[in-house]
Amino acid sequence: MSNSQAFEEQKFVVVRRHGSALILPTLILAIVGFLFFFVEWRLPEIWQRQAFLGVCIIIAIVFWLVPSIKFFTNRYELTSTRAIVRSGLFGTKREEAPWGEVTGVSVSRGVAAWLQGAGDIRLNREFGQDLILRRTPKAKKLSKEIEQFLGKRAYSGMRK
Repeated sequence: MSNSQAFEEQKFVVVRRHGSALILPTLILAIVGFLFFFVEWRLPEIWQRQAFLGVCIIIAIVFWLVPSIKFFTNRYELTSTRAIVRSGLFGTKREEAPWGEVTGVSVSRGVAAWLQGAGDIRLNREFGQDLILRRTPKAKKLSKEIEQFLGKRAYSGMRK
């Protein structure tokens, strides 16, 4: 086995935000559909119906389609060498933290997140800003796994 194969980066896990992030956009879509179905036929003029349809489509795009695209394109990747957070509308914005810079892991949760088993995982860094994995499902379990991984790296002398 060559040196390049020995230090090849392996992807351990890819995580998205908790699915509850889609509840409000879906609720808004249902309300817009309900309003269109029950209000549109009561409008007397054709131009009013078309304008109402246009408003409903714009609301659906802004409050349902855009958050849904963000949900499915944003992700957290944990690899053998670093943690990567992809964000932005199409997941093009990227933040990363090499495991060698991570000094600790902490979890913070509100009441709603606690009930869902989700939470914000903060990777404390030696240099720069902490990396935050927001609304991560099974946050406690994942943070313990990360701590064990960091402990094994420190024990084996891989951490510098």
